[in-house]
Amino acid sequence: MQPKTMFPHFWRRKQDEDAPAKSKITEAPVNKPNTQEPTPSGPRGELLNYEDIYRAAGIMSPGSGYGIHKVVDMLNNDRIRDLSNDAKRASVLMALDAAGISADEMLTDATRRQNALTSYETAQSKQLEDFEAHKAKENTRIEEEMEKIRIHYAQRVQANLDQVAKEKEALRNWQMAMQHETQRITEVIELCGKQPAPERSSHAMAAAAGTGSSEQSVSAPRDATSTTKPPLLSGPKV
Repeated sequence: MQPKTMFPHFWRRKQDEDAPAKSKITEAPVNKPNTQEPTPSGPRGELLNYEDIYRAAGIMSPGSGYGIHKVVDMLNNDRIRDLSNDAKRASVLMALDAAGISADEMLTDATRRQNALTSYETAQSKQLEDFEAHKAKENTRIEEEMEKIRIHYAQRVQANLDQVAKEKEALRNWQMAMQHETQRITEVIELCGKQPAPERSSHAMAAAAGTGSSEQSVSAPRDATSTTKPPLLSGPKV
């Protein structure tokens, strides 16, 4: 025979159900690309200076020394700076003619240098656009991974809240059953416990007191007779 108990059967769960199952701590799955995509090189920290750009484009300074920079220095000279444009042009052409350099040759050199600078700027802008587009895709992928991680941990938090709510509900049900069981036990104690002795009424106490006084009055003469000694009988006189 199974022993009786005051606890309801629903509370007597198996040992492995008493405590919530230990949740295995796992990291959220993160999609990692199998093959590493080629990352476009970003713009250099220090861009090339003009001389390096010209040198990279194959533009060398003329041996005569009258390159584009020489003409620029001439135009910035104090004696020519304040002249009119026609006077400046005439002065430059005279200097070039004296050096044996034609204006067309100087114009060609200037055009090549300008094209080299424009090409370098276009290449750097295109490289920056590719780098920015690649980083934008990478940021989008990172945001998707962050959202997956957020959902993963939100589910773990919700699972913990559900477990706590389940345990609270079980405890409330047990407490309700305990109150019912306690009430039943209290009723049994009240019925089967030792009852208090009934109180005597005033009439019964008075009757008992009167009976006791009459018994004492009857017994008093009997006691006196019993204690009196009989008189001594005298013998016959001679």
